[in-house]
Amino acid sequence: MIKIAICDDDIRDRNRIEEFVKAYTMEKNRACNFRAFESGEQFLESGFVPDILFLDILMDKLDGIQLGEMLRKSDNRILLIYTTNLKEKMAKAFNSIHSFGFLLKPIEKEEVFSMLDDAVKELDSTRSVNSVTFCSENNTLISLPVTDIYYFEYINRKVRIVTKNGIYICINEKITDIVEKMEPYGFVISHQSFAVNLHQVDKITSQNLVMKNGDNVCLAQKRAAVVRKRMMQIIKEAMNG
Repeated sequence: MIKIAICDDDIRDRNRIEEFVKAYTMEKNRACNFRAFESGEQFLESGFVPDILFLDILMDKLDGIQLGEMLRKSDNRILLIYTTNLKEKMAKAFNSIHSFGFLLKPIEKEEVFSMLDDAVKELDSTRSVNSVTFCSENNTLISLPVTDIYYFEYINRKVRIVTKNGIYICINEKITDIVEKMEPYGFVISHQSFAVNLHQVDKITSQNLVMKNGDNVCLAQKRAAVVRKRMMQIIKEAMNG
């Protein structure tokens, strides 16, 4: 499943790109979760986190450059494809925000298809490298993209894996072993029963970690300092990335 979004305040440009994206996913037979937004504010309020974002540079209030800078601080993995009719804006999009690419308006179907080909290859490559495998309760192997996992919960001698695409149950796993396996990807133990993906934490309270899917995960007092310190490291890495 590829998640694609368009953020453009011009309805004609927005509909045009939407038409091309849908044509591409149908032609390539790729499952797609697609969303369209008419402003940067609307995009942020939705909470939707796409794999690929077509982002208009010139928008009222929150423009594409400002939104891109905000996204880079919270999630460095979104592939930003800027759309614009002003060439002079491209340098900043590439140099300061590290966009994946840009398209000059009026945008043509062939250009969108070519850009999506490159973006999908990038996503497939990243996912194949950063995927983890567990044994499910049915004794079958499940392979999950690391970035899709919110947290692991040990309950009733089994482990629940909560992800963007659903919940999986695995067996023969301990939280300590899972964290050892997942630590390089930014996972920590927040409680004796939980291992969380700090990239998917929205905020930290005195007793909980609020995940980006809205779930509250227990934060043990004795682990709070370590979790907060690691969280700050990840934020700094994202800002410098």
